[in-house]
Formats: sequence, structure tokens, C-alpha cells
Amino acid sequence: MQFKTITKTSRWTQPLLALLKADWPDAYQWLTDVIDDWSLTCFPQIIVALENGAIVGYYSLVEKELVKDTCGYTPWLGTLFVAPKYRGRHYSPQLIEHACQHVKQMGYQSLFLATNLTDYYEKFGFQKVASGVYNWGETTAFYKRTL
Repeated sequence: MQFKTITKTSRWTQPLLALLKADWPDAYQWLTDVIDDWSLTCFPQIIVALENGAIVGYYSLVEKELVKDTCGYTPWLGTLFVAPKYRGRHYSPQLIEHACQHVKQMGYQSLFLATNLTDYYEKFGFQKVASGVYNWGETTAFYKRTL
């Protein structure tokens, strides 16, 4: 599998947007907002996973998550997505591991994420830090993986 960090004008940006528009509209809206405001900072980063020239999934890395009382925790695995036709083929673990190695190469010792899934990310070395509340009031838990 190949991983490519995309930019506003990369070859993979529009195909990823089309995939998300069809299969995950909320992520599509977030990503279009990111692209409209993209600057030359470290975050956000959008990384696509390619297999035989096709996008099988992507993940994003963000500086902070929209969870209250998480100051000082950075970076975050913002979104993780596997295209429907590739699900069940164990791509998520590869995306997660790539994200962890990528963040480690950037000089960070931890990666955080917020999720309502239980007993999933723990399989990949994440440990629950605390329960939290998104800025819009929905409860969540946030996790940390030491790299």
C-alpha cells in the first residue's frame, strides 16, 4: 500500500472528495472547509492510502480536536475512513499504524483520538485518557497511544 499526503491541488484531492461526498458527507464537508482554508502549517494533514492506483481510505491528523478540556494534547487522529468496497480487508490497522509512525517521525511521542467506539482502538495500543464533551455537547471518550 502507498500513502500520499495530499494538498489542495494534488492529484488525489478531487477523487477523495468524490468518495467522501458519496459515502461520508460529514467528512466531505469538513474536508472541503479544510481545503478552502488550507495554509502552510503542519496541520491538518490528509493522507490517502492507495492500492493499485485506487483510494482505499484516508486519515487526517489535526492539531486539536473539538473536545473540551483537552488543552495540551496534540496531535489528533481526526478522521479515519476506509472506502466501503475495501472494508473487511484489514486496511484500518494499516492506516492507524501509518498515522502513528508518521506522527512519530514528526517528533511527537503520542497520538490522541476521540471516539465513541469501545474496544476497537485499544487493539492498536490506545488507552482511554478520559471522557469528554465535544464543543457541540455530544459526549465522547478520548484516547492516547504512546509512540
